Amino acid sequence: MEDSESIHALAYFNLLKTAGWIEINVKDALKPLGLTHAQLNALHILMDSHPNPVSASSVKKGILVSSPDVTRLLDRLVKKGCVNRKTCPMNRRKVDISLTKDGEILFKKANIAAKESLGNFFKNKISDDEASKLRELLKKIRN
Repeated sequence: MEDSESIHALAYFNLLKTAGWIEINVKDALKPLGLTHAQLNALHILMDSHPNPVSASSVKKGILVSSPDVTRLLDRLVKKGCVNRKTCPMNRRKVDISLTKDGEILFKKANIAAKESLGNFFKNKISDDEASKLRELLKKIRN
């Protein structure tokens, strides 16, 4: 019988392996749309607050990247026409970031592609009950 430390270590490594697989799967699903997984996550954050703008720091917290990385990521989304950057009228030191109509359309397409990619895999591997239990366990680990 394995000891508790070994079981937890194996769970950790299996989680890393699965996360890597998910990242590859999502990357492949988003490639035809010209988006990265991090860009999809940023668009998701913006969509959740749409039509209200958010700050770059809110995007940074939501996708867990460094400030220079979020700046570059947002620069790329601005170039693609997916987001707007405007100086906040009430605080000129703050920049408001909002989703454009094109960004909203691209997010919806990308979100469907990512969900289909992962959903098909999970449906073929685990039951709805197992998926629900997995979701609860992952939430427990994050909190």
